[in-house]
Amino acid sequence: MPNHELIMLDRLALLVVFPDKTPLERLFLGFLLANTASQLCGEYRPEQWSSRNVSGSLAYMIPTAAKTYSVYLPETTLTATLSADAFGLAVTAIVFARIAELDEPNADAFRFCELREYALRHPETELIRAVLALQPKEETISSSLIHNNKNHH
Repeated sequence: MPNHELIMLDRLALLVVFPDKTPLERLFLGFLLANTASQLCGEYRPEQWSSRNVSGSLAYMIPTAAKTYSVYLPETTLTATLSADAFGLAVTAIVFARIAELDEPNADAFRFCELREYALRHPETELIRAVLALQPKEETISSSLIHNNKNHH
C-alpha cells in the first residue's frame, strides 16, 4: 500500500461479505482486499468500501471513491477500465479464490463459485473475466491462517 495509508473498510460490509469469519480474520481479509485492489490498479488509493448483496448468502465489496477504475497488469499488458461495481466484484472474487480451498467443499469455495457465476451475468462480464483470468499471481492463503469452515458447523 502506498505511503502506509489507512485501509478504510466498513466493518458491517466485511461482515456481510465474510459472515463466517472472526473479526480478526475479517481484518486480515480487509487488508487482502485492499492489497489486491492496489495490485490491480496502480493508481489505487485506500478508500471506503461498501457491500452489495447478490442474494441472501452472497455479497461482494465495492469501492466508493470513483465511478471507474483502471486495471493494469504489467506482466500481461492488460489495460481495462471497469465500473466501481465490476472492479469490486473482480477484487472480491480474487480474494475468495485466494482463501478458498477449491478442491474441498467449503463456504469460501462456494461463494467464489457463486460470484464467478454472477460475474457471467454482469454487464461488464468480458472485462471481469479478463481480470479474473489474469489476476496478479500469488499463492493461495494457507488454511492455517483462515479457519476451515467445516469446523464452524
